[in-house]
Amino acid sequence: MIKVKDMPNTWKIKYPKRKIYLMRDHNWAFSAWEISRLNGEILPGARLLHVDFHDDYWDPEETIEINTEQDAILAGKKLNIAEFIKAAESTGTIKDVYMIGDYSMATQKKVVHSYSYYQFENEHRLNFFQPENQSFILDLDLDFFNIHAHNSISAYNSNPYLYSDEYIKKHLERFKQYVDCWDIITVCISPEHCGGNEAAQHLLDLFLEVFELTNEPFIKW
Repeated sequence: MIKVKDMPNTWKIKYPKRKIYLMRDHNWAFSAWEISRLNGEILPGARLLHVDFHDDYWDPEETIEINTEQDAILAGKKLNIAEFIKAAESTGTIKDVYMIGDYSMATQKKVVHSYSYYQFENEHRLNFFQPENQSFILDLDLDFFNIHAHNSISAYNSNPYLYSDEYIKKHLERFKQYVDCWDIITVCISPEHCGGNEAAQHLLDLFLEVFELTNEPFIKW
């Protein structure tokens, strides 16, 4: 069993047969995308669906150039957990960004933002999957299911308020139904923003159950 309480900040695994990358902290999503581009799992200029209680759309402090997998690991380690999307845009790995999350993106004209999954499904899904010459990435932060995740001061690493298991599973099934469309999937656990290890463990277990990964072999990277 994967235990959240035992995870260092560098913890990250991959399910090779499913092309699913799982990580404790979200900056490693950048490394996963860059490595996937280098090994041919995705094409440059991919289309991203970022599902998160935070937009994570900050400019990286440093210029980034990626030529090898080691470059990708070292760059990911240096990134803030909110810089990874724009960092991947700067390398050309990500071209189009769609987001689902309860926050405003009014000033970010480059981003196609939905406040909820239902808005994405009704207004943007058909357009999202339309291109034939792009790769598609699902990027999910499990704190999406913690209603208190928006309060980063009083609820950081404590006081979780999770949606019901039925609600969470229903949403996970909705993302899973497009499993043949996703070229890769990155999933961040974010224990502190889930409200602590116990809440994060519960959300992780639900994800592993719905995506049928409980007994799937994985590798560390």
